[in-house]
Amino acid sequence: MINRISKLINSENEVYDNYLDHNYIKLINRYLLFLFLLFLFYSVFFFGDGGRSTFLICITFFWLFLIFFIGKISKFRRVLKATIIIVFIALTFIISFFYIYTSRNAGVEYFYFSLLFALPFYFNYKEDYYLILFIVIIIALNFVGCLYFELNFLPRSKYIKEADFKIIQLLNIIFCFTKFLIDAFFIYQKDKLINGLMKETEIKDSTIEDLLKTNNELMKQQITNNNLTEDNIAEILELAEVDSPLFIEKFQIYFPDFMPNLLNINSGLISSEIHICALMRLNFDTKKIASCTNSSVRAIESRKYRIRKKLDIPSDININNFILKI
Repeated sequence: MINRISKLINSENEVYDNYLDHNYIKLINRYLLFLFLLFLFYSVFFFGDGGRSTFLICITFFWLFLIFFIGKISKFRRVLKATIIIVFIALTFIISFFYIYTSRNAGVEYFYFSLLFALPFYFNYKEDYYLILFIVIIIALNFVGCLYFELNFLPRSKYIKEADFKIIQLLNIIFCFTKFLIDAFFIYQKDKLINGLMKETEIKDSTIEDLLKTNNELMKQQITNNNLTEDNIAEILELAEVDSPLFIEKFQIYFPDFMPNLLNINSGLISSEIHICALMRLNFDTKKIASCTNSSVRAIESRKYRIRKKLDIPSDININNFILKI
C-alpha cells in the first residue's frame, strides 16, 4: 500500500509528453499531499462542529482525489491554469470564512500570506503577470474586508472555547511557517528543474550540428553494411514519406537485423512504436515523422518519450543516435 502511494506521489504510473511534465507533476503531487495532511488535521480538530467539519473533510478528500487522479496535466492541459486560479480564489474565501468563524483570534489570517508565497510555484511572473496581480488583489480585498468589516452575516464558532484560541493561533503560525519553508523548497526545485532544462537545451542546440553529422555518418555506414544502392534508399524514403503500408515490409528487407535487435531490448514495443523507430532509423527528425504519419509534433514527442522509457535510454543520450546504432 505504501509502495503504491509512493508511486502515485512520484507519478510513476503516468505517461508524459516530456521530462518537464513528469517532474512538475511529481512536485504538484507532493504539494497536494501536504495540503491533504494540513486539511486532515483541521478536519479532526473541528470534528463534531456541524457543517464546518463536513466541509473540511470534503476538501481534505478532494486533495487526496487529485493525488490519485492520473493525467492531471495531459488531460486538462488547456484548463489547468484556469483551474489553479479557481483553487486559489476558493482557498482565499475559505481562509476568510474561518478567519471570521474563529472571531479573528486564531491566527487564520497568516494563511493569506501562505497563498501569496505559493504563487511563484504555479505561475511565471513574466508570462502570468496579470493573473498573479488579479489573485493578489482578491487576496488583499479579502484580508482588508475581513479585518475592517464586521461581516455579521457569517457565523461565529460556538465550538471553540476561549482558552483554545491561543493554542490554535500557535498551531496556525507553525503551519504557516512550515508551509512557507515547503513553498520555498518547491519553488527552488521548480527553478532548478527549469534551469536544468534550459542548460540542457543550450547544450543540445550547441551540439545539434555534431549530432547531425554523426547520424549521417552512421546512416552511410549502415547503407554500406547492408549493400544498399541509392535506388534502394530512394525507394524506402519515398515509402516512408507517403506512409505506405509497404514501408515496414521493405524496411525489413533492407534492414533485416534492426527489428530483431530492437525487440531483443524490449519485446513489449507495439507496432506504432516500432514504426516510429523505423523512421528514426532512417534519420527522420520529430517534425518529419509527424508529417509522414499525419500526426502532431506533440503526439510524436509523447510516443518517443514512451519509446525512450521502454528502451531504457538515459535522458542525456539522443534517442535518434541510439536508434541508429541498433
